[in-house]
Amino acid sequence: MLGSLVTRLRRPEYTGENRCLPCTVLNVGIASVGSTLLAAWIVAAGYSTVALGVATGVLAVSLAAIWLRGYLVPGTPTLTKRYLPASVLAAFGKTPESSPEGIAAGAGADADAGDEGTKAGGADGDAAVPADAQPVDPEALLERAGAIEPCRGDDRCLTGDFEGAWRDEIDAIRADDEDLGPWLDRFGLDDGEVTTKEVGNSFAVSVDGRRVGAWESRAAFHADLAAATLLADRLSGWAGLSARERGQVCNGLRIFLETCPDCGSPVSFGTETVESCCTSRTVAAVTCDDCGARVFESPVDDEEVAV
Repeated sequence: MLGSLVTRLRRPEYTGENRCLPCTVLNVGIASVGSTLLAAWIVAAGYSTVALGVATGVLAVSLAAIWLRGYLVPGTPTLTKRYLPASVLAAFGKTPESSPEGIAAGAGADADAGDEGTKAGGADGDAAVPADAQPVDPEALLERAGAIEPCRGDDRCLTGDFEGAWRDEIDAIRADDEDLGPWLDRFGLDDGEVTTKEVGNSFAVSVDGRRVGAWESRAAFHADLAAATLLADRLSGWAGLSARERGQVCNGLRIFLETCPDCGSPVSFGTETVESCCTSRTVAAVTCDDCGARVFESPVDDEEVAV
């Protein structure tokens, strides 16, 4: 009977691995202060002999509720996500999660190029890129490579030639998923033992134990590898881009996908709220209709969604 009662009271979405430490600390503090005030009130009322016992009992029940449910005060998870400052969350190691961004900053052979002042020019003789150059413009580079073109007014779409070639490269990568080293070379990443791992809502990739990037899914990773292979041959100056910049260009290309790189189904674009134990954020996302694979995700401001 006691076991069934505990099961009914337990809130697994707020306990165990999902427990929000800031919520727990806040509620334990409220329970402690409340019990102390209760004891003081009982003493003031002339019942000092029972004050300690009553206050201790209330504190014990409160702590049990926090252990079982994750919180004591109703609405704590929502209030924490909405009002708790980021600095407080950071103190508990609960900074808001960011969307996967592909190649990590500092990954690749260019990681040590910062002291040289410039990035090397491409093998085709392109001019060197100054280290303080402006951020890359993925859309402009993709147009220059013939990957996208104007369509439907001010929109951009994949060109038919690039879309077909991209699909073929993705299929080739999926067929040889056990040997990803040659494909990663297109990003300028050092050769080594490639390992992959699902981490939360992302697909992490490491080379010789060093994490080099994270993607929304394996499908998104395959799409970027295939895109990098094509762009290496089609975009002059590709070799002059850092691994991080190449990743940004490929990441920007995925938003133009109309079919899933994993299951081939249509994809849908929309906004949704992504929640963790202590935070929530709104993202723009491209998701495969049939298999649910996330192929693109980017945070957006709530004000932008409301417009």
